Amino acid sequence: MNARPTTSPSRLLVTGGGSGIGRATAELALAEGALVVSLDAAAEHWEADGLVHIRTDITDEDAVEAAFDAAVVALGGAPDAVVHCAGIYRTRAVTELTIAEWQQTMTINATGSFLVSRAAARRMTGGAITLLTSVAYGRGDEVEPSAHYSSSKGAVVSLTRQLSVELGGAGIRVNAVAPGVIDTPMTTIVQDPAATEMLISRLPARRLGTAEDVARACLFLSSDSASYITGVVLPVDGGYLVA
Repeated sequence: MNARPTTSPSRLLVTGGGSGIGRATAELALAEGALVVSLDAAAEHWEADGLVHIRTDITDEDAVEAAFDAAVVALGGAPDAVVHCAGIYRTRAVTELTIAEWQQTMTINATGSFLVSRAAARRMTGGAITLLTSVAYGRGDEVEPSAHYSSSKGAVVSLTRQLSVELGGAGIRVNAVAPGVIDTPMTTIVQDPAATEMLISRLPARRLGTAEDVARACLFLSSDSASYITGVVLPVDGGYLVA
């Protein structure tokens, strides 16, 4: 008889763990008994209640490699799962978009995903990598135009699919979660009550998502419960993509 699948990895590395979805993921995993290391640009190195924060620039390949080495020590071994939440969201009409804004967004969201995934693959012997894309990869937005953001998240989808094939032989599953409109500090539409109310009225779920909604999906894909799932993009969007 097969053992019951676990609901959370035992050793988890989360990026962007200082706030939003990353923080929610770290806290839920800790509550389920996991050892957790968080990499975050804003967090100084500290340890508390089983959580280790390591300040890291995910666009600096040397910094990422060094942070993963430190994480392996803190976790007592390579992570069973990596959930990459770090990223930025910016809006700008394409006619006003500067090359500097384009490059910054692509570097943080796309290149950062690559560097984190590569560092994980170099150390993991099986397990799961979960990347964060966005529903923006699959649907345009006239209200909050963001060609740079949506393009960067489209790159994450392509990266996810390629890595799932490339790393499958090593026993590493790679998936992506595509959040919709989530009530976090990075979501700008929540600052406009009228626009938020209109959006909610069009969502089948009739509410905004929470960081915990997304975190639970990330932990599911990171767990043994998803052991036969790889190469997928899982929307956590309250029906945004289909409405």
